[in-house]
Amino acid sequence: MKHLKALALKLAALIVLSFIVLYIIFELPFNGIFVTAVITTVVIYVIGDLVVLKSGGNFVATLVDAGTTFAVSRIYLASITDEEVIVASFVFAVAVGLFESLFHYWLLSNGFIEERS
Repeated sequence: MKHLKALALKLAALIVLSFIVLYIIFELPFNGIFVTAVITTVVIYVIGDLVVLKSGGNFVATLVDAGTTFAVSRIYLASITDEEVIVASFVFAVAVGLFESLFHYWLLSNGFIEERS
């Protein structure tokens, strides 16, 4: 149940970030930014939060999450639009990275994830 709470918070944040960055700033299709947020949420929660955060700590997990966000958003957005999406994906990845550094702190301080010593 605790993972559903964390996933819901992450999904809400990524929907807001993708709406602002990808839809408002870069004017990409709304259905694309929603799907991007959902796919990215699941992938970076599993890889960055459940695997890397435990062993690598906040900094490494944040870098992994930002890099994964860039790759996922770049690949998916390029497949649904003819527009160039590298800059949009990069800005989205930076925004997600900033959120993730705070989200990781929240996960660790509230006992959702335990760091390995």
